[in-house]
Amino acid sequence: MKFIPSFLKNYKFGLLAGFLIFATVLFHFQPSFIDKFALGIEDGKFHFRSLIGKTPKPYQDMVIVTVDEYSVNKLGRWPWRRDVIGDMFYNLRKAGIVTLDIVFSEHTEPERDDYLAEKILDSDNIILGFFMRDNATQETTEDTIDALEDCAYLSFKMLDNTTGVKEFPFAEVNIDEIAHSGLTCAYFNTEADVDGLYRRYPITYIHKGYLFSPLGIQALRYYLNQDVELELDKNGVRKFALGNIVFNKQSYFKLNFYDDVKYISAYDVYSGAVAPEFFENKIVVVGVTETGVYDMRPTPISPITPGVSLHYTAISNLLEGHLIKWNKAWDYMLIIPVLLIIAALSLIGKQYLRWLLYIFALMAVVCVSYVFFIYGNIWLREFYALFPAVLMIVGTEAAAFFKTEIHALEVKKAFGSYVSPELVEEILNNPDGLELGGQERDLTILFSDIRGFTTLSESLTPTALVSMLNRLLDPMTNVILKNRGMLDKYIGDAMMAVFNTPVDVPDHPDKAVKSALELLETLKAVNAEFAKEGIPVVDIGVGINTGTVVVGNMGSKVRFEYTAIGDSVNLASRLEGLCKQYKTRIVISEFTMNRLTIPVLCRLLDKVRVKGKHKPVEIFEPMTDTPENREIKELFEKALDKYFNMNFNEALAVFRDLAEKFSDGPSEIFAERCADFLENPPEEDWDGVYTLKSK
Repeated sequence: MKFIPSFLKNYKFGLLAGFLIFATVLFHFQPSFIDKFALGIEDGKFHFRSLIGKTPKPYQDMVIVTVDEYSVNKLGRWPWRRDVIGDMFYNLRKAGIVTLDIVFSEHTEPERDDYLAEKILDSDNIILGFFMRDNATQETTEDTIDALEDCAYLSFKMLDNTTGVKEFPFAEVNIDEIAHSGLTCAYFNTEADVDGLYRRYPITYIHKGYLFSPLGIQALRYYLNQDVELELDKNGVRKFALGNIVFNKQSYFKLNFYDDVKYISAYDVYSGAVAPEFFENKIVVVGVTETGVYDMRPTPISPITPGVSLHYTAISNLLEGHLIKWNKAWDYMLIIPVLLIIAALSLIGKQYLRWLLYIFALMAVVCVSYVFFIYGNIWLREFYALFPAVLMIVGTEAAAFFKTEIHALEVKKAFGSYVSPELVEEILNNPDGLELGGQERDLTILFSDIRGFTTLSESLTPTALVSMLNRLLDPMTNVILKNRGMLDKYIGDAMMAVFNTPVDVPDHPDKAVKSALELLETLKAVNAEFAKEGIPVVDIGVGINTGTVVVGNMGSKVRFEYTAIGDSVNLASRLEGLCKQYKTRIVISEFTMNRLTIPVLCRLLDKVRVKGKHKPVEIFEPMTDTPENREIKELFEKALDKYFNMNFNEALAVFRDLAEKFSDGPSEIFAERCADFLENPPEEDWDGVYTLKSK
């Protein structure tokens, strides 16, 4: 590893260059999956500004007349009768401008439709609303286009053959009687950002070749009695000017939200509780805020902001000069110096001081962004400075750690070739734990053995044999480690693994049985490769037991190993040997079976008395949960019950049927036993336990 120090000599310079490029590219493209996080973090400026009482006040001569819960309780569910709405609008006749976040797109009673149209016409101050759609079932008619044409921008300049302004193919518009009675009309669409929050306001959209204005801008055109200067290019709006309000190279402007929005209940307007004189020369925005009607929009200040308040905010921003200013160049002036400062701080030798200054630098970025916004309405995208800076801190510190701790990492890598990664961590964290000795611990022990490998080895060269063994044991070991087991040792072509040591694994019986079933799937995949290569396939047997054992470092002071010993280990080994005897692949003890918490299809195989033990043990076979295996389990256990009750004739019939129909190995074994017991019946006090004659 001698090459590493020289490789790392200039790593900080390389990291700085890399992160400068990364930060620039990231900010230029602003991918949506990153921008979602960026927008949410940057919204904190609104909340902080509100917290310290620095939110600006909206335009004083403007109110929202809202169809709220109180109004609905008084006048019934929305939409109300057209004559009721007409009377309410007539009470707004003294307002400077009334703009509607409402569309009357369906006919009702003709006389009431005419009444509403008459009141709108008499008021002579109402800007009707309509809604643009990407999809709809009806095309906009020629009559409707004629009505809409009078609402469009009449004067604009095209700088390119095409424009990037968004176009909508459909529109939901007012019925003809009402459409021709308003002062003009405007759309009330707004668009969410990539994270679903509404932060921006459109300057113009296209429908049927016409450029239309949103409610907020249309209201100001008539309220200020000034027309719009509009220039378009291939990217969208090149220039927008309304009096001294000017935008360059942006098709949307960012909304600067207010804490105090003036709402007046629509019922109070209708009933005369608020006199018509109150609205004199004011801008009135009419909309719906009753939550049952659902005109709510998630915004940076609230997840349930009334949609009508977006138009109110846009109008006030434009009139009061509260527009949020943003320029990419300002962000680059923040991003690049921050990375240079982080690179300089990384040269400080004392780690605690270095980290303290890192934190101070990151906090300074946030403070600068907040101050610029609160006192200058200047928006800085601090996330795109913070994110690369944090990554650069992590990168430089990780490289420094790699450089200074390389020896420890090499030791860890070497040690990890022999024991589980978790045990390596425990050894590195607690070297004293390598002392000789052990402790009692509740474990699940798994033994697995490759069937037919000894015979196969006689036909292979030593090199081919080792290669084949590695191809079998490597994926099987990965199964054990994946399920948080510890590989204890390889014993030739056998493998011993333990679960719940050296770290706690609460569900260790589940993990062990799950590993056994996955070992069978792994073997199937390996055998498929062997078959393609003309290599004979092999089989495995797995034995699992759960119990208390002694686990720890055992051996001499010169050489020792971390392992487990005890009767529970011996039983697991015996169970693995039973796989061959019962012609099955997995055998687990009752002690493991009784502690399973996951749904595993298991059938009772037998009651056995292992060599050297007097107390019998029930053994089980975990099976893949399939309809066929469920049938086998049900029939096998019924036959086994007859077998234990010495009803060997009936048991023999079922076992033979299972063996013939499903080629079931355990059924073949019990069919032979039943036939043998019919010829040589057991003692009358036979307890059904099968005593093993060998290990």
